[in-house]
Amino acid sequence: MLQPGRRRAATRFAAAAALVVALAGCGKPPNLDREQQLAFARACTSLVERGLSDDDPPRDALLGGEEINLDDPVAFYSILERLRGASTFNLHDPKHSADTGRKPLDDCDTKPKVMSSLLGSRSDTTTTSTTSTTVTTTTVPGT
Repeated sequence: MLQPGRRRAATRFAAAAALVVALAGCGKPPNLDREQQLAFARACTSLVERGLSDDDPPRDALLGGEEINLDDPVAFYSILERLRGASTFNLHDPKHSADTGRKPLDDCDTKPKVMSSLLGSRSDTTTTSTTSTTVTTTTVPGT
C-alpha cells in the first residue's frame, strides 16, 4: 500500500501523463503564431509586474522611454499594452528571423526611474541634507 504522500505524487504524475497524451492528440492548434505573440505579451507583462512588485511605493520605472507606475493599475496596464502588446511580438517580421525563443522578452526589462534624471528626460531636482554630530566628553575626577 502506498503512503499518502506517494499516492498523491503518483496521482499527479498519472494526471500529468494523461494531459500530455490528450494534448498530443489535439494536433497543431490554428493561429499558433498569434498564440505565441499573446504568450510573449503575457510573459512580458509578468516580468515587468514582478520587477516592480517587490519595490516600495512608488513602484515606478521606465519602459521603452515611458514612465510606468504599478501603483496606478489602469494607467500601468494601458501603457504596458500599448508598449508591449501582442503586436510587439510579430513573429513574421523578417528582421527578427534570427531571434532565439527568449529574445523578444529582452525588451521587457524596466529601467529605474532614477536613470531618467541622469538621461535628462526629467527636470533636475537636487535635495541636500546636512547632518551634524555633537560629541560630549565627560571627565571623571581622579582618573
